[in-house]
Amino acid sequence: MKTLNLRLILLTGLFLLTGTLTASAQEEQSRDKSIYLELLGPSMMVGINYDARFKEGSPWGYRTGLGFGYSESNWFFGDATSTRVYSIPLEVNYLIGKRKSKLELGVGVNVGLYNDHYRVTQYEAPSNLSGSYVAKTVSFSENKVSAFGYTDVGYRYTSTRGFQFRVGLTTALTLDKTRQSAHTVMAAPYISFGKAF
Repeated sequence: MKTLNLRLILLTGLFLLTGTLTASAQEEQSRDKSIYLELLGPSMMVGINYDARFKEGSPWGYRTGLGFGYSESNWFFGDATSTRVYSIPLEVNYLIGKRKSKLELGVGVNVGLYNDHYRVTQYEAPSNLSGSYVAKTVSFSENKVSAFGYTDVGYRYTSTRGFQFRVGLTTALTLDKTRQSAHTVMAAPYISFGKAF
């Protein structure tokens, strides 16, 4: 009976020790990769991104993903433009901080397919001198590949269970001279939620 009790105590102790070591290992696990949903920022409107460190424990890393954006504008005289953007943000980033909270600094480029739709009102001269102008609405669309360079400055929080929250500011400069926003510096906030592993 004493041997059975001794074995039971040793087995229980070993089980508790193993559970403690496993829990410690999970808490100390470096979470160098993450997948997250991002709103605004380099993803334009909404995007899914993958982020990883170049080496385990390194502050240097990269991110890539798929983004989607949409904009629409109307003018007083009936002209309108809408744009759908399907893009790929590519970034190199650096994290400053030792624990769950880190400063995130990044530089990258976003390459995308811009699907522009235009509706333009054209006025045709009358065929005779006493007639009035005739307004016609013409619609057309075009696809263009365009890109913008950007920088990120933000805050990144990663919990011990892997929940990741990011918030920050993106500044961008359009690299294509044919877009309306060419050579204009733009700023947009970003926020993301994801899972680090």
